[in-house]
Amino acid sequence: MLLRKARLSFLAIIALVALRFVIGFHFYMEGSSKVKEGNFSSAGFLASAKGPLADKFHSLIPDYDGHYRLPDLREFMMDKKADEKTALDKNLGGGDAEDTEEKPAAKKPSINEKLDKSKVFSYKRLFEYIDSFASRASSLYGFTEEQMQASVVVTTEAKEKLNVVVEDWGSDISKYLKGFERIEKNSVDEMRNNVAGMRKQKDSIEYEWKGLARAPLAEIDRILWDVEKEVNALATASQVGKDVRYEKLRMPDAGPIDVRLVDKYLPIFDMSVGILLMLGLLTPVAALAAGIFLASVVLTQFPGYPGTQPTYYQAIEMVGCFVLAFADAGRFAGLDFLPWSFWNRKKSVEV
Repeated sequence: MLLRKARLSFLAIIALVALRFVIGFHFYMEGSSKVKEGNFSSAGFLASAKGPLADKFHSLIPDYDGHYRLPDLREFMMDKKADEKTALDKNLGGGDAEDTEEKPAAKKPSINEKLDKSKVFSYKRLFEYIDSFASRASSLYGFTEEQMQASVVVTTEAKEKLNVVVEDWGSDISKYLKGFERIEKNSVDEMRNNVAGMRKQKDSIEYEWKGLARAPLAEIDRILWDVEKEVNALATASQVGKDVRYEKLRMPDAGPIDVRLVDKYLPIFDMSVGILLMLGLLTPVAALAAGIFLASVVLTQFPGYPGTQPTYYQAIEMVGCFVLAFADAGRFAGLDFLPWSFWNRKKSVEV
């Protein structure tokens, strides 16, 4: 009987050590691959969150719907009268569209002329925000006149690139901005949310709708990233100082914790947890942190909520982490054995 119990205890210890090493190795490989790739982003993962907590996860993505980054869309009723048409062309910055074939020296069509002539796109809101960022950076570093001029060059080039985005993706942006009303109606439609077939149709419509803005938003983000880096790079070492100041171009609705902060530290977190678990060092803390993180992953696709994706693997790994945290698994073939043995020896001496 004692031999059987000893054998079971030994097998349990082996299982704990194996579980600790496997989970630790998985976390380490996940973190190291994110670091090597260098372009890890959790935005897509957070954007796909569903369930009662979806809005909380979406809030980690500044400007989740693209309202700040995408240009304003204003509709104009086109009239055939010559005077109104001339006034509109003047506002758009182009000539008479119908006469371009007869005029060999006609001006190059403006961005909006290449799109639907009944729509005008304006980046005024984002342009003002870029200028505000450049002004903040100038105040932070104490730019010289020459640096301020260089900052203006950077922001001007960025604005030109943003206009090219409208030129390339104006049609999709227009459809996306017009689709908000339809998506809002579908989101409160009980039949579309509760009937499986209708729900799949709703999800498909929403996925295609979001796809319209995916490419232009990615290009806009890339432009904004470049502006942030280039303006900050204008500061000299003495202007930056020992505190390594850095001005960020953040969206107005960005909170203290956003996707950029998550993307910066998540790979390091994964690698650290992996190393600690494999070494069996601070196992309860590392395993508990990993379990809580995996629980948040599971909650992005809230179990039982209509239309969510399965998270079985993450849930199983989460349970394994909590087992490691409360089973004191680091004492077995791990560095946690050293402080544990020291503590127990000290207690026995005191007794």
